[in-house]
Amino acid sequence: MLTTIWLVIILIALILAIILFFRFNTWKPLMLETEIDSKMNVPDKNLTVGMEGKAISRLAPAGKAVFENSTEEVFSQQDFIDENQQVIITKIEGSKIIVKLKK
Repeated sequence: MLTTIWLVIILIALILAIILFFRFNTWKPLMLETEIDSKMNVPDKNLTVGMEGKAISRLAPAGKAVFENSTEEVFSQQDFIDENQQVIITKIEGSKIIVKLKK
């Protein structure tokens, strides 16, 4: 009987705490109110299939390459490509640039 009374008291206290939490906007300081308006990994509009560039990091299979002074994140079409190798853009799928080693 005593255990049941304590359970009812705890349940009522919990319900009151939840009501007060939402009624007095206690949660507002915990809310993120800033907006993020930046974009990441948006390729340069001047990039086209067939354009040549240079890998500035190892593509294993992803890395960075430079195309006409524009540094972009790229993905290797086949194997790993070492740094300072010439690459060619073979496909652009949205923000994903796929390259292969120039032979």
